[in-house]
Amino acid sequence: MRRFLKEDMQIRAIFAGVMLMLVALLIPLFVIGHYNFPSVDDVGYGKTAEIVWDETHSVVKTCLRQVGYAWEYWHTWQGTFAAEWFTTTALGIFGRDAYFAGTYLLLGGFVLFELFLFVTALRKVMGADFFRAGIVAGCIVSLQVLLTPVPVEAFYWFCGSALYTVTYNETVILTALLILLYRHPAELWKRGLLYTGIVLFTVLVSGGTYMTLLVMLLFYFFAAIWYWYRRNPGRWFVTAGLLIYLAGFFLNVLAPGNRVRLSSAGVEGNSSVMAILLSLKEAAFYVTGNTILPCVILGVLFLPLFVNIVKKRDYKYPFPILVTMVSFGIFASQFAPTLYTLGITGAGRVQNLYRWTFYIWLYANELYWVGWLCRRRGLSFFGERNIQAKESCLLGGWIMGGLLLCFSLYVWGGSTVTTLSAVLSLRRGEAQTYYAEYQERLKVLEDDSIKAPSFEPYSCHPYLLFFGDITADPEDWVNYAVSSYYGKDSVTLLKKQ
Repeated sequence: MRRFLKEDMQIRAIFAGVMLMLVALLIPLFVIGHYNFPSVDDVGYGKTAEIVWDETHSVVKTCLRQVGYAWEYWHTWQGTFAAEWFTTTALGIFGRDAYFAGTYLLLGGFVLFELFLFVTALRKVMGADFFRAGIVAGCIVSLQVLLTPVPVEAFYWFCGSALYTVTYNETVILTALLILLYRHPAELWKRGLLYTGIVLFTVLVSGGTYMTLLVMLLFYFFAAIWYWYRRNPGRWFVTAGLLIYLAGFFLNVLAPGNRVRLSSAGVEGNSSVMAILLSLKEAAFYVTGNTILPCVILGVLFLPLFVNIVKKRDYKYPFPILVTMVSFGIFASQFAPTLYTLGITGAGRVQNLYRWTFYIWLYANELYWVGWLCRRRGLSFFGERNIQAKESCLLGGWIMGGLLLCFSLYVWGGSTVTTLSAVLSLRRGEAQTYYAEYQERLKVLEDDSIKAPSFEPYSCHPYLLFFGDITADPEDWVNYAVSSYYGKDSVTLLKKQ
């Protein structure tokens, strides 16, 4: 019993609790994904890939065909060549029969890659031990998942989710690889793997969506400066990676399809200078509006962990105000693309990116300020005696704080907390009913003898699964996509009585 009172043992217990909690909150989110099905842009978006896949069942041939599709898309609609290639390829392979796999890919990838980034940064840069790094990583990822603003556009509606969530995941991997390169492993094979991974994800991210595109450009730029400032052996390779990224960046933003899409949208954006100023303003409002009680409680729980972590490196944490301002500028840069092109901060899938990166910005800055205070004021500023004591009350504090955090999440999020929403939807049978009604509709759509079917609206719209549906207008673009995909003359939705 005396042994369990020691802080190291309690840290291990907290780590185990956090990991179990993360697994528990993910299980309902994966389960409800099995009641999901294609909708809106999904229908027919990967049709060309599906044809190749059905004929050949060759991943290579399907991927190669979609290279041509991405090239056509680059000319006619949008420059995000890598994102379009991945989205249409995956939809063609998964299709209707394995649509649930998209949730495993999107949500599972998000969680694993975020954990990888946070643990890598805390251990390789900050010198944290594995268990404290894991606690911080697990808690931030849990908060990101639970409070995702529009989860259907993050993990369930594959077409929109893949464009944004997958590009975000790729950015996370690339950032972690650049951090690992800083240590510049001596083994040739390790360097070869790192170089290959960095080049691959540099190309993928540079061909992705514009919010992550701009943030990664700034991070790459500052990383190259730091590498040269520290005379790191990897500085030449990072510079080469930055040049590759710039080539992909300009190939993306200068695509002819971007002009076509903007002209068809019929909206007027802002000048580049105004977009920058508005992005700073919107980011400031976002920070003040989203620093809610659950974020504050978690920040307080992190304090003893951060104090322990900052002791690991002999670093003075200089210019904290400047660091906060620069990092805020990088965070704010995400708002600029949609403000520049559309004059708004973006749809739900864009709002998801803001929320995820906000938590990273918030707790990264907390860690830096804790480091500065510890170096300037000494560890006693945070109660050094208790931190260094052989016996600790850390576990008790975390249990109480965790319970308070859960209560505050319910108060602030209610049924929009993703895991709670999934549990309620499954328990009430909403997800099951939603999927059963889709299966009945699918029987009609696959019946070649019915040429112009009309359907009753879905009786329920699960918060995590429903994104959109056909309408009463057979000329609606969604109706047209569905009718074209299934070979119908038209499809319509009956009006509610």
